[in-house]
Amino acid sequence: MPKLDAYELDILHSVENDEWQSKNNLDTRLLELQSYIKNQKKKAISLRVNENDMYELKKKALENGVPYQNLIQILIHQFATNKIQLHM
Repeated sequence: MPKLDAYELDILHSVENDEWQSKNNLDTRLLELQSYIKNQKKKAISLRVNENDMYELKKKALENGVPYQNLIQILIHQFATNKIQLHM
């Protein structure tokens, strides 16, 4: 399990202590969220990537069963939302 911060641990303990209750509209909410995701605008970009890095990205994508473009999109999103950080 990845290391959780204090906020995430608080949520985890709250869920484990049955402090959360379903609103019984999961199907409606799921459709709502799926619609939101489908309607998100995406911007096409063009970038040059080192051939060796591209090979490794494609290999990792294959190992994880996702298209390499999705893997790149996931990495960009995680960086943009501070889930991963650049160490230089």
